[in-house]
Amino acid sequence: MKKAMRRSNWREIWQSKTRFFSILSIIFLGVAFYVGLRATGPDMLETAASYYRKQNLADTRVVSTLGLTDKDIEIIKRTEGVKVEGRYFQDINLSQENQVFRILSYDSKQTLNRVVATKGRLPSKPNEIVLDDFARQKGYKLNQDFDFSADDSAKAFKRQTFKIVGFVKSPEFIENISRGNTTIGKGSIDCFALVLPDNFTQPAYSEALVKYADLANSDAYSTQYENRLKKDEKKLKKHLKQNAAVSLDDRKNEQQKLLDQEKAKFQQRTSLNLDELSSDQLTGLTALNPELPKQLETLKVQQQRIDSLAAPEYHLFARADNPGYSEYKDNAERISSLASVFPWIFFLIAALVTLTTMTRMVEEKRSELGTFKALGYRNGEIAEKYLLYATLAGGSGTLLGLAVGFYLLPIIIFNAYGQLYNLENVVTPWYLSYSLIALAVALTCSAGSAWFVLRYDLKAAPAILMQPKAPKKGKRIFLERMTFIWRRLSFSQKVTLRNLFRYKQRMLMTVIGIAGCMSMIITGFGLRDSIGDIVTLQFDKLWHYQGTTVFKATPSAEEEQRYVDELKTFSNYQDHLFASLETFTAQKEGVSKQEISLSVPKMKDQLAEFLSFRDRKTDQHYSLTDEGVIINEKLAKLFDLKKGSRLEIKSISGEVYSVKVAAVAENYVRHFIYMTPSYYQKTFDKQPEYNTDLLLFSKEPSKRTEDRMAKQLMENSEIANVSFMSKSRDALKDTVQSLNIIMWVLIVSAGLLAFIVLYNLTNINISERIRELSTIKVLGFYDNEVVRYVYRENILLTLMGIFFGLFLGKIEHGYILQTVELDMTMFSPDIQPFSYIYASLITLFFTLIVGIIMYFRLKKIDMIEALKAND
Repeated sequence: MKKAMRRSNWREIWQSKTRFFSILSIIFLGVAFYVGLRATGPDMLETAASYYRKQNLADTRVVSTLGLTDKDIEIIKRTEGVKVEGRYFQDINLSQENQVFRILSYDSKQTLNRVVATKGRLPSKPNEIVLDDFARQKGYKLNQDFDFSADDSAKAFKRQTFKIVGFVKSPEFIENISRGNTTIGKGSIDCFALVLPDNFTQPAYSEALVKYADLANSDAYSTQYENRLKKDEKKLKKHLKQNAAVSLDDRKNEQQKLLDQEKAKFQQRTSLNLDELSSDQLTGLTALNPELPKQLETLKVQQQRIDSLAAPEYHLFARADNPGYSEYKDNAERISSLASVFPWIFFLIAALVTLTTMTRMVEEKRSELGTFKALGYRNGEIAEKYLLYATLAGGSGTLLGLAVGFYLLPIIIFNAYGQLYNLENVVTPWYLSYSLIALAVALTCSAGSAWFVLRYDLKAAPAILMQPKAPKKGKRIFLERMTFIWRRLSFSQKVTLRNLFRYKQRMLMTVIGIAGCMSMIITGFGLRDSIGDIVTLQFDKLWHYQGTTVFKATPSAEEEQRYVDELKTFSNYQDHLFASLETFTAQKEGVSKQEISLSVPKMKDQLAEFLSFRDRKTDQHYSLTDEGVIINEKLAKLFDLKKGSRLEIKSISGEVYSVKVAAVAENYVRHFIYMTPSYYQKTFDKQPEYNTDLLLFSKEPSKRTEDRMAKQLMENSEIANVSFMSKSRDALKDTVQSLNIIMWVLIVSAGLLAFIVLYNLTNINISERIRELSTIKVLGFYDNEVVRYVYRENILLTLMGIFFGLFLGKIEHGYILQTVELDMTMFSPDIQPFSYIYASLITLFFTLIVGIIMYFRLKKIDMIEALKAND
């Protein structure tokens, strides 16, 4: 008997393949989406951490104001748990190509910051050079000569012509867009290159690469790594500070020794004692040889320079100072945050649809349930069929979902970021915690739904179960009481409305399912709009200027006039505005430390030409006044500020100041505070130092024009850096384009879910009403009339789902924005009208596909067999 029962259990799966695979598919989608989104963020971080470990990326770079000698390297090496290597570098501005290269030293024995050859090989001879892989896009090729003899004015290299033997990528520069800033050329580095150390003429290392032993087993970006790094850097700073005097004495002694040798040679040539040289001897010396006093003056100046040497200052730069390092983590966290909502909506819909499917299955098998109970089978044995059915469907869907979710989705998303970063292929491990959660939820949705449906029927008597379930009573619906509407409806329309409200569970499940899918599609389009809009809003509507010039110190009147005269030589130049730019921080309980740019325009009345302050909701425009400051909206939200509130800010040196908020303005990238010179004087008790200049052009300069202007301005010794907004805008655009891939993954997944929901519920609808449909066909309805009879309900339910999905999608979109946003960014909360239209059309498209599939099934209805069933 038990053998026959088990055979019946397996036969049930084969006989209802459509139902089985619909449950499997919906569980598969939910699991794949859940583990895929959950795993992608950690996978991205693990991929980067693995790459950093493999290439032994340094934890810290140490730079000294006096350079780093071998003795300095030894001092650093004596710090406990530290590995250190000295390295040379020199920035070269290729004037003809208008490109800046950072040329680094490479040694085959070098163990830190190892590069990966993507083409060719690493240098082994003094005349060989390898270039950044990014340089291939600029036209450089293997075996080509790399000549900068016209640009090495400082004679920093023993040779200036090299042969390109390879192209490499470095763990220091994972971002394809930026290679950092420099003080020469146009102010930004285009590419890096590597040559052997002997090619450099520098007497001291440019920097030291440091690796901490206790960070060897800590993954990059982890909290453990960040905490340990802070402690290690603090210890290294303390050690360097303690040995700064020793380093200074060593440098003085070394340079004094060389100077003393030159003095000895001079005394030997002239037979004079430099320490006891009288004015008469100096006069006679001048008459003897006019060049000797000049040599004496040179020796004197060198002695003064040695005597005036100050203790070296050491600056430490962590990995976060590398271009792209921190931004990569931010992008990974954005992906992870998406997993906080979307997969659970998938699972909720899966649970509802599975519950409806299992309810229908149990109702179909009521007589079989009663028969088994009458034959003496226990409830557990009877339930085994349904639980096995649901568990196999849910379990199979889970396994397929885990395979696709852990492997395929992370690869798709990671490849979307391929144009931004030059990392190795993404690693895709399986995470046990995510797998167990997905399995538990999937089995709850499938087997749990089956048990929920069974628990009532298993309590019923066999005689009751063997009788067909009584059809639901027909009731007057609400619209029937509204006679002025009801009497205007046709017979078919009345039947449709009565059927909808007669089967309330199916109606509710369909509307909820479609609304959930619709909301996710809207959220996908909405996120694309919100993230994509910030490029236009920030760089076109809020920021009107195109570039900034940063000065090493506040320029004098003469320097300022010379600088302005030079600006006027540029084509399409319109205006400029000097401003004071400083960095402050703000922090409170529950909010992490925020970095804020404080700007003070020299001429506040001109500021409106360069940027706009407006309220995002009311479009009210603000102007700077002496009554307070203007801050950005995201900063106000983080610190719960409004007009009239006070914000405490801390300077780099640690002083705390309080400013009054006069207005809150729309802004999407970074935090700012703008104030007038008078309010600055009142707050800080000093005059602002105007170290920055905003550049405004009547027409957007081309990339070539920007590079030419930056190079021309950087030739002025008082200018530290020139940058243009186009670079930031392009970087943001690239990020947005990468996120678009993720949005399409979401949209397609939600669309497929909508298809499965519609197909499953339509299939149940037809199965439940097979006798009804057969009856009307016998009565003479044509196939097309039968199809319209059924699909009129489906279309109406779909439209209801779309309607509720519009509102649910707006709510879901707002919640996701709050989750995805970082502290330093704000996304536009608006969804474009076309996004609602696209989402509705996609849902209707899948409704049409289901309709076409079911049309052929309705045509094949066997009326005689359907009507043979007992009442």
